[in-house]
Amino acid sequence: MINTLYSYDFDNTLIQTPEPELGKKIWLEKTGTEWPYKGWWSKSESLDINIFEMNKNEWVYGKYLESISQENSYNIMATGRLDKIPNMRKNVEKILNKYNLSFDEIHLNNLGDTFDFKIRLFEDLMKKTKCNHFVMYDDRQEHIIEFNKWARNHKNSITVVDVINRTSETHN
Repeated sequence: MINTLYSYDFDNTLIQTPEPELGKKIWLEKTGTEWPYKGWWSKSESLDINIFEMNKNEWVYGKYLESISQENSYNIMATGRLDKIPNMRKNVEKILNKYNLSFDEIHLNNLGDTFDFKIRLFEDLMKKTKCNHFVMYDDRQEHIIEFNKWARNHKNSITVVDVINRTSETHN
């Protein structure tokens, strides 16, 4: 039986990935060419470890080490990065492997809207694991507000961790 289900977001939660403005400047410096796309987050090249230096978030990494060491825990990584984009999963996994980050499951967005994707995933995983407690780590402030609203109306015990402010709210 799973006691606690842990979910870690990828961009700027587990890994400090480049934001578009700085990333495009680094791309130009490293490749000698302008960023060839309009978008950023939907491009697997934005996670190219040969171009960008991406470090793990040490505070979240400490929480990750605690969670994987617990008996009866189940650990997942869930990102809004789109699974259907060629090489996206491969680039995400390369970065996770670089830092020896290993999960019971790795989920990339297969729906479109990141919040909707994560809520559906979390609901399915809580049902699948029959966990007593769900703990999620995220950085997006607008999502944290919505995750807390969702958690308040849920029958499970849920903790929403805001990694930017290093605060959390637990809802029973």
